[in-house]
Amino acid sequence: MMLNSRAIASKLILVLLAGGTWWLAEKLTPKDIFQHNVGHDPVDYYSRNIHRTVLTAEGLPKEELFAPLMTHYKDDDRTELEKPVQTLYKKDGEPWVIHSDAGTLLSGGKAVLLRGDVLITRKNEKGEELRIMTSNVKYIPDQEFAETAEHVLMLGPDDASSGTGAQVYFEPFLVINLLADVRRKHEIR
Repeated sequence: MMLNSRAIASKLILVLLAGGTWWLAEKLTPKDIFQHNVGHDPVDYYSRNIHRTVLTAEGLPKEELFAPLMTHYKDDDRTELEKPVQTLYKKDGEPWVIHSDAGTLLSGGKAVLLRGDVLITRKNEKGEELRIMTSNVKYIPDQEFAETAEHVLMLGPDDASSGTGAQVYFEPFLVINLLADVRRKHEIR
């Protein structure tokens, strides 16, 4: 009888240790910021075909946002966007246009997480287009800065570059830093 109660006690301790380890691992594992959190409750508000324009102090368009569906969640103050298109106007030259599969506005729009495929385009003075294709981008509007750890492909007139990870500064002038595995092909006309 003594052997059976010791065996049961040791098995019970092992089960408790395994359960405690699993619970602790769940609590301590960092959550991926690009994971789409579908269990929000409650919805604070939503809007269809949202179109927002932000103006400069001079009354000129600074940026525009369009999304077929926007949903704000009260519990964590997130705003989820379906297929957002953001246009960033520049004082000189054509605007930048950013398309993504989905987006999340954090902290009242201080950071924007663009999930899924992301396409960034801009035309030059000749009407030729620069295309930047990647996924999972974090954009910080106040700094006009975007970054990703994913594969990046940039296609421009006479130029193709690719790499893993990128940092893009849109202002005061365009700076694109590819971080690793950089490849470039340039054609001379």
